[in-house]
Amino acid sequence: MRDLLAFLPYAFRTAARARLRSLLTLLGAALAMMLFAFVRTVDDGVAQLAARSQQPVLVVFQDSRFCPLTSELPLRYERDILAVPGVTAVLPTLVFINSCRSNLDLVTLHGVDEANLETLYDLDVLSGSVAAWRGQRDGALVGERLALRRKLQVGQRVRLGEVDVQVAGIVRSEFAGIANLAFVHLDLLALARKRQGAATQFFVQLAAGVDAELVADAIDTKFQTDEARTDTKSMQAFVAAAIAEISQVVSFARWLGVLAVFVVALVLANTVFISAESRAAEMGVLETIGLTKGKLMALIAAEGIGLGVLGGMLGTALVVGVLWFRPVTLGVEGFGIDLAPHASTVGYSLLAAFVTGALASLPPAIAVARRALHLGVKAE
Repeated sequence: MRDLLAFLPYAFRTAARARLRSLLTLLGAALAMMLFAFVRTVDDGVAQLAARSQQPVLVVFQDSRFCPLTSELPLRYERDILAVPGVTAVLPTLVFINSCRSNLDLVTLHGVDEANLETLYDLDVLSGSVAAWRGQRDGALVGERLALRRKLQVGQRVRLGEVDVQVAGIVRSEFAGIANLAFVHLDLLALARKRQGAATQFFVQLAAGVDAELVADAIDTKFQTDEARTDTKSMQAFVAAAIAEISQVVSFARWLGVLAVFVVALVLANTVFISAESRAAEMGVLETIGLTKGKLMALIAAEGIGLGVLGGMLGTALVVGVLWFRPVTLGVEGFGIDLAPHASTVGYSLLAAFVTGALASLPPAIAVARRALHLGVKAE
C-alpha cells in the first residue's frame, strides 16, 4: 500500500499525458458508479421500509380491493374488532393518496380519531405539539419527510390532497410510512371525501405473545357475511404486498448496477493497457535502474485504481448531492420509499470503485510484469 501511495503522483502525471482518454474514462466510471449508487439507494429505501413494518400490528382492509382509495369499511367494525381476543386497540383510518400508482410526489392523508392516535403510534414530535393538533379541527401532524419535501413549517397553511389544513406539528416515528404522511381529523377528511361513517382500513394493536395469524383469521371470519368482507394481514405482509412490484424492479436493477460496474471495469482495463503499452520503453528504463516487477505492477495499478476511485467519488457525490438538496420519495400505494443515501451507500460505492479499479488493472499489470526486460529496452 505504501508503494502504491508513493506512485500516485507519477500515475497522475501519466494520466495527464493523455488528457482526453483519461477524462473520457473518468466520466465513464462516474456514470457507472452513479447508477450503482442510485440502485443501492433505492435498495436501501425498500429495505428500510420493510424493516419498519415489523410491528405487532394488523391491517384490516376491504377484501378484493387493490388500492386504498377503493377500500370502504363501516366504522361500526371498530367495536367488533375490539371484541376479538388478543386485540388491545383499534384505530379506524380514512386514507387519501394523490395516486395509487408509483409516483415521485407522494401525498398521503390519514384521517384518524385524535383520542386513539398515540395509542397505536409512538410519535416523536420534532416541532409543534399533538395537543395543538387535537384542539385544531383543520390541523395536521405532518411526517418529517413530507415536511422536508414540501418545505412545510408549523403554523403554515397548505393544501394537502383534498383538504386545506394548518400544520400543527411535524413528527417522526419508526412506524412504516409515517414520515411521508399527514394525520388529519377523521371527520374533516370524511367530509372532504364524502365518506362519513366509513374507514379505509383499521390498524389493530395486539397484546404481547398473541398469535397474529389466529387473530387475523378471527377478524376475517367475523365479517365474512357482513356488509363488506375484510382481508386482514400483519403490517409486514401488508407492506410487502404493496411494494412487491417495486421490489422486483429493484432486484432487476441490481443486475444493471453490477453490469455497469463490469462494463466500466473493461473500459478501465483497456485504458490502463493502452497506457502501459505506449510506455513500454519507459517501463524498461525504470526496471533497468532498479524498479522491481512488483513495483512496476503497483505503478500500473495506481493509475487504474486512481481513475476508478476518482470516477466513483464523482458519481457517488453527484447522486448524494442531488438527493440531498432535492429529496425524492417513491410512492407506492400510499407507502413512501425514501431515496436518501446513507453513509453505507457511499462506503459501498467507493469500495466497488476501488475493487473495480484494482481488478481492471490486474491484466495490464501482469502483462507488464511478464514482459522481458530486453524487449522494453529494445523498444527504447
